[in-house]
Amino acid sequence: MNRPTAKRFTGLLVPALLLALLLVPPAQAKERYAERTGKGCIFCHEQSTGGAINATGIAYIRNGYDYPIPPRVIERARALDGPLHSVLRFVLGYLHLLAGVVFFGAIFYIHIFVRPSRLTGGLPKHERMLGLSCMAVLAVTGGYLTWVRIGRWEQFFDNTFGLMLFVKICLFLLMAALGLMAVTTIHRRMKAEAQAGSTTGGEEEDEITGANLSRFDGSGGKPAYVAAEGVIYDVTESGQWKEGRHFGKHAAGSDLSSALDGAPHGAEVLERFPRVGEIGAGKAPEAPASSVRRVFLVFAYTNLVIVFLILACIAVWRWDFPVAIVPEERPETAAAEGCIGCHEAKNPGLYADWAGSTHAAVGVNCATCHQTLPNSPLTHKDHLKHDKSPIRVVVTPKTCAGCHPDQAAQYARSKHAHTREIMWAVDPWLNYGMNNDLERTSGCYACHGTQVRLEDGRPVAGTWPNVGVGRMNPDGSLGSCSSCHTRHRFSTVEARKPEACDQCHLGPDHPQIEIYNESKHGTLYHAESDQWTWRPEDGDWQAGRDFRAPTCAACHMSAAVGVPQSHDVTERLAWEIQAPLTIRPSDFEPFPAGTDWKAERSKMRAVCLQCHSNGWVAEHFRTYDRVVDHYNQNYYLPAKTVMDDLYDEGLLSRERFFDEALEWEFYELWHHEGRRARMGTAMMAPDYAWWHGFYELKHRFGLFMDEAGKLRAGKPATLLRPFPGRFRPE
Repeated sequence: MNRPTAKRFTGLLVPALLLALLLVPPAQAKERYAERTGKGCIFCHEQSTGGAINATGIAYIRNGYDYPIPPRVIERARALDGPLHSVLRFVLGYLHLLAGVVFFGAIFYIHIFVRPSRLTGGLPKHERMLGLSCMAVLAVTGGYLTWVRIGRWEQFFDNTFGLMLFVKICLFLLMAALGLMAVTTIHRRMKAEAQAGSTTGGEEEDEITGANLSRFDGSGGKPAYVAAEGVIYDVTESGQWKEGRHFGKHAAGSDLSSALDGAPHGAEVLERFPRVGEIGAGKAPEAPASSVRRVFLVFAYTNLVIVFLILACIAVWRWDFPVAIVPEERPETAAAEGCIGCHEAKNPGLYADWAGSTHAAVGVNCATCHQTLPNSPLTHKDHLKHDKSPIRVVVTPKTCAGCHPDQAAQYARSKHAHTREIMWAVDPWLNYGMNNDLERTSGCYACHGTQVRLEDGRPVAGTWPNVGVGRMNPDGSLGSCSSCHTRHRFSTVEARKPEACDQCHLGPDHPQIEIYNESKHGTLYHAESDQWTWRPEDGDWQAGRDFRAPTCAACHMSAAVGVPQSHDVTERLAWEIQAPLTIRPSDFEPFPAGTDWKAERSKMRAVCLQCHSNGWVAEHFRTYDRVVDHYNQNYYLPAKTVMDDLYDEGLLSRERFFDEALEWEFYELWHHEGRRARMGTAMMAPDYAWWHGFYELKHRFGLFMDEAGKLRAGKPATLLRPFPGRFRPE
């Protein structure tokens, strides 16, 4: 190829390479994982476009790219997500990539442009120092990055990523060993051999010819000769041929006639150097390679092959391989396949829910949640006889905590988890009312929950089915995640919608869903929610971007600007408005919250400020606080004072509640109308604040005071006849 042709080729090649780089799509980590789970990059990365990984990403990597992630892995990943390790990961990761590019580039350069066969006097000093430095940097940075990613020895062999990393480490160690031998022992022997050959050649050869040209390569203080178009030139004194190398591309002791075709100049530039001989028109024959040089060549080409193998390992774990290199062989997976096949036939609706869930997409199967130990008290004995798979029927928050530890811990300290205890402490109807266990089981317990008891792993009749938010489970945990995330779909989208709450939060005593539907928030939800984004790709459900008006979850649980997500619905509350007398949550005797109402009010204000102005939010909470005080001072406390006085005067019997009409009136005054007035104001539903609230509260208060006046006037208390199915204390 002549020089004009070479220039044209170079002019086309460079733009083509730049265009190819522009057309390369941006890297996306583990695309298959994102496709299977529906989670975007931000699930594992700090930004939706990728970048630095967060604690979840570290845990996912340390778990061998396997989901779900055990709590112990998550905890260690959080420690590795601190500022120190974040900076170290960036700096050392950058150095690792830089050293790898330089080291691999140097190897390719020597093989493509210099050619190992020309290095007769050993490796030049600069190349040796560069190689040793890169290997040291790769070893140190690679050791740290491996420690970050690998949490246990078995992780090298139970997944494709770990296996490829192990192979890559072994290949690097082999390449480093060969490289160290090449730049130390082999280099010294090649240098000594070249020096000896130069001395011998000087004594025996008076004329420089093509036969001995290779001995004059400029290494070890020897002269540097090159040939071009049959003439041998002495370039020893040239600053551009230091140690026999010309710009790191051409070596002395060789014929450069063919190389000049692609050079920016011709043989004329050599005319200014002394002529020391001629070799004729043919190419000078190379000196036969010695045994040391042959070993060096083997090492050089072996390292080139190793470079390609290391790049192949990186490609396998980065883009996956068409065939599973490490097949799934865990016994629980095989057991789960049997469960799925059986229940798909017997319970197609149950199977369809699971198959369409995120759990199914990430490999969470029947065994993941239901499997237990054969000797566990939770083990269903009949099922164990059926297929020898120890499973439990009751899945509890303690099970869910294996993958969702934060959410389970938040739920455990919430009012939801303790509502079974709260209702017995607050509501006199349960203790002294006129209903029996059957009516409570079908009504109260369905929402509040009761204690689940087992016999041989099978739930005892009357305690199951039970998805009450405050049920007491056999393993000691409280609550049921499937109250809001109905099984077996466990949908986040479902839990974000108000319908997830309306099974329990409705009716005359806590009509939150009716209040929400009346409010402007509910109006917008029913008019536009089909256009909202319920499952954003980045997992961050944001006001304004994904929804226009809040739902129950948006106000009480979901993340907002400056407010983290929480499964503790006790948070963000400044008043306890289910109580007879409105008090702060920390002063609520049946379940004192460990919160500061001022801090929680600021969280709820932040939620409101996503869509409303400061003035609007401040006035709303000012009105709400005034309503609370108005109810306390003008309705509840006066009625409570009258009740206490009548009991003290003996005009009412303390023997049992609800056997006298005045007790009934007092109960509904705070339990029905009083709650509706406060809740309607809190949730901005004027009809419930007034017509179903204070209007009916006034009516009830008037009847109450009339009945109290009759008692004080000497008339006997109105007694209520026992109802069918009334409570009979033992």
